[in-house]
Amino acid sequence: MATDKKIDSDYLLRAALECSEHPSPELIRQVKHSIVEEEDSVRKYPLRRGFSAAVIAVVCVMLVTATAYAAWQFLQPADVAEQVGDNALVAAFNSDSAININQSVRSGDYIFTLLAVVNGQDISDMPHYSNGDLQNDRTYAVLAIENADGTAMSDAYYNDITFFASPLVKGLMPWLVNAATLHGSYSEKVTDGILYRLVQCDNVAVFADRGLYFAVNTGSFFNNEAFVYDETAGTVAVNPDFAGASAVFALPMEAGLADSAKAADMIKNLYPTESEAIPQNQGAEAPALGAPALLQQTGGD
Repeated sequence: MATDKKIDSDYLLRAALECSEHPSPELIRQVKHSIVEEEDSVRKYPLRRGFSAAVIAVVCVMLVTATAYAAWQFLQPADVAEQVGDNALVAAFNSDSAININQSVRSGDYIFTLLAVVNGQDISDMPHYSNGDLQNDRTYAVLAIENADGTAMSDAYYNDITFFASPLVKGLMPWLVNAATLHGSYSEKVTDGILYRLVQCDNVAVFADRGLYFAVNTGSFFNNEAFVYDETAGTVAVNPDFAGASAVFALPMEAGLADSAKAADMIKNLYPTESEAIPQNQGAEAPALGAPALLQQTGGD
């Protein structure tokens, strides 16, 4: 009798994986929110020894499917570039030189996902000028920001919250060397309840041999209170006591991309002597980003 009722776990797996229906953006947000909320609880309660293998298989399929849903929910970085009408940048994000990251961090009321980064010279149709000088050797990064409770972002978020997002260089004081001081700007748009920010600044790949980060915090400026900078090790980490939301991602780039001569010139222009540097523990904020080279956008399509 028990054999007659045996569940074919292989069949369940095939059936689940063969499903061709795509979930709605709202369902994706709800599923992702549920996974984030329940993840710790699941870890606390190990499965009983006699738990059905078929049930375990179904749970695994649910988790894999939910992960796939999470991947489906985001625009591709090239799509974000297309939304601002930058065909050259679309090609750059579709090229082999683009670095796909796709990592998410939940902090406070938000989930930050760093999608991709690309570096290069003349990879945009929209040249960036600073004080009349063309800045054409650039880094572009795409960041997705979601409400952690699963609700959709909307135009109204501008009235309540702002974000600062920037590459950082290991070993260089982050309040002195960030997108704001590296001729940075950004564009952003809300699509399907997710805020996409396209950040650009001088090409940070010249520092690839030092190590790089990508950081984001609530607020309009780089806020030292959101991060902990170890001046000895040169590392940057989130400050767990920060009242807002913040995240730090490793920004993987091959050391061979580094250019010591260009890096030295950039440091010379940006970095003061030790006696002139702002103490880290004073929570100083970096200057705000200048006027965006790309038009800031919000709202739906």
